[in-house]
Parts: sequence; C-alpha cells; structure tokens
Amino acid sequence: MECLTERVHPDTELSFEELYNNNFAAVNRYLRYRLVNLWDADDLTAVVFMKALEKFHTYRGQSSFSSWLFRIAHNVYVDHVRGSRELVTTDESLHQQQAREGNPEEEVLLGEEVQELRNLLETLPWEYRDVMALRYAGELRFAQIAEVLGKTESAVRMIHHRAIKMLRRHYKIG
Repeated sequence: MECLTERVHPDTELSFEELYNNNFAAVNRYLRYRLVNLWDADDLTAVVFMKALEKFHTYRGQSSFSSWLFRIAHNVYVDHVRGSRELVTTDESLHQQQAREGNPEEEVLLGEEVQELRNLLETLPWEYRDVMALRYAGELRFAQIAEVLGKTESAVRMIHHRAIKMLRRHYKIG
C-alpha cells in the first residue's frame, strides 16, 4: 500500500516526501521570521504541509512547487494573524533563531544587530515586509514572490528596491 507522502505527482516527478524535505526549512524559517511565538511557527509549518498534502492532487505544475507552497504558507500566516491579531516577530524569537554557538560577546553583538534590523523592518509597510520575508527568510526568487503575492515580478522588484532604499535611509539616520 502506497503511503500518501510517497505519492509522486505527475507534474513534478517528485514525491510529496521529497518536496517536503526540499522545502521544510525555508517554509519554517519564513514562518519563524513572521511570528512572535516559535511554537506557533512550528505548528503553522505543520498546517502548511498538511494543507499542501490535502491539495497535492490539485497542483498542476504551472508554477514552481515552492511558489505554490509559499502561497499556502502566506495564506496560513495571514489567517493566523487575522485570528490572533499577532503582529510580527519579537526580538526574543529573532535571538533564538539567530543564536549560534560562539562566545558571549559575539552573541551580544549579534543580538544588537538583530535588534537594530528588527526596529528598521518594523518601520516598513506590510507589503514591504511580506516581500522581504519571502525574499530573505523564504529564499524565494522575485518571480516566485510575485506568484505567492499575486503581483507582477516587476512590482515585486520595485517593492524590494523601495524597501532596501528605505532601510538604508533609516539605517544612516539611526
């Protein structure tokens, strides 16, 4: 008997298990970046893959699997925020996410840099934060981000450019 996760999709020629293994870290990193509570991020990552597994038969391969998956992740995130009114990642979660083994001085400096970056990112409009999160936490290409957000690639590039420009301007001021 074939396990559901071993099912090979005809348009991708990969099993869901392989697609899960290829995309889990990026989806989880994206949700950890966006949410305050890391456990919520882990729970939502599971929800994303459960929804993807349920709808795996509807994926037609018209976009990359990761774009399709991140669209689900983005929608799960938006639904969660609407339900809980949770806003953005806290410093604590970024520290946990960024914590690396090293000496305490390096961790303090890293924490200060993360804090400064967090403060700057919070000054961006939501649309800009979405693009930045998908670009850097999700490691998606501009074309994939456009598919996830339902925008054109040129619009996503412009939003990204404006976000970087805004961050640079605020960084110089601060």
